[in-house]
Amino acid sequence: MAENDPNHSELATFGEELRREREIRGISLKEISDATKISKRFLEAIERNDHKTLPAPVFTRGFVREYARYLGLNAEEMVTRYNYAASGDDRIEQSAHLHSLVQPQAPPREPKGIPPLYARIDRNIYLLIAIVAALSLVTWWALRFKREARAEAIDAMSHSATVSTAGTPTPRAAAVKPPIVAPPATTSATAPADDLMHLTMDLTDDSWVTLKADGKTVVNDELKSGDHRTFEAHDEFFFSTVGNPEGLAMTINGVRIPPLGKHGRAVHKRAFDRAWLKAHSVPEGTQTTP
Repeated sequence: MAENDPNHSELATFGEELRREREIRGISLKEISDATKISKRFLEAIERNDHKTLPAPVFTRGFVREYARYLGLNAEEMVTRYNYAASGDDRIEQSAHLHSLVQPQAPPREPKGIPPLYARIDRNIYLLIAIVAALSLVTWWALRFKREARAEAIDAMSHSATVSTAGTPTPRAAAVKPPIVAPPATTSATAPADDLMHLTMDLTDDSWVTLKADGKTVVNDELKSGDHRTFEAHDEFFFSTVGNPEGLAMTINGVRIPPLGKHGRAVHKRAFDRAWLKAHSVPEGTQTTP
């Protein structure tokens, strides 16, 4: 085909325009090839106007249609322009419709504008946003599951400690002998009229306290300095955890409980039952022997 052939000139303009539209949008041939499954070699041939390297026109039309559609151009118009530009290729079937395409009175192509912003954004950005959102959701779920599992483990440990403590006297209660008193003693100075164990707590410093009364959790929180709390139980008070034992001043039915530990050193599993209260109570009108 001669270089001054008008069809050859149109073909050159056709390929150059496709390349220009692609570069305006910042799209690579590899991206188009990956999306349309068209060989990069054929896409380069279209842009170089090397239609002899391309397969039969019936296949090339499909390539041009997908290429134009990916760029956001009018696909059918670009196929028509390809037919007109490559009409000198003897592989294109001849028809009255094709003959009308090569007439010089073909309407001029309307200029295409720059595509909208969302069409020019790399699709990988959308993928990255989706991945970040998914990871955030998974992290939130894992942290929530971890907190729930930790709370269940603490409750289970506290329940096991309560069961084991209820079956045997505490070492401290077993080691302390009741004082020798002079008979007869009929009343206790610390025995309440309602036959309940009354625990009072006065906070001199912040402390985390987990307390059960007769096996039921009555407090599991950080108590603040200056707080005053009272609790009742029939048989036992059980401290699962005391975070700052020196910050607690406690009595049971008026009997003072010595500090459970030193400042800032947590203690665990301390029980106070009726045996402890009896061992540390002094009846009215009696004295311990020297």
